Amino acid sequence: MKWAPESSDDEPDLTPMIDIVFLLIVFFMTVANIVTARRVEIDVPVAEEAAIPESQENRESVTIAVDGTVYLGATEVALDDLKAVVAEGVLRSPGYQVLLRVDATTPYSFTREVMAACASVGATNIIFATHQSEN
Repeated sequence: MKWAPESSDDEPDLTPMIDIVFLLIVFFMTVANIVTARRVEIDVPVAEEAAIPESQENRESVTIAVDGTVYLGATEVALDDLKAVVAEGVLRSPGYQVLLRVDATTPYSFTREVMAACASVGATNIIFATHQSEN
């Protein structure tokens, strides 16, 4: 009688790896939706010299809508509440920045009020959000 090796299934079972990949996909899709939902939709102005800042740490996103409503992230805030949050950020970190997102049609008086409020509590590093022009 001739010896024959037993047939074996040496191929790895990929089912657990596929399950993990699908879970990661669902996780990243959920996180991406949460991150984009934290901003108020506005029409940001276009600037020829717009540049993306190197560091995006120690930054608070403040949005001013057309009607002058101020948002911290996606939450509407009063100017005094904004001052308190910015003052805390300045105390916590010396390189604290305010990312100011202003609708292109918002009157400058609203922007001036928010900038003055930030400056009054020590936040002098204000970055304006713009789109890069397509030259």
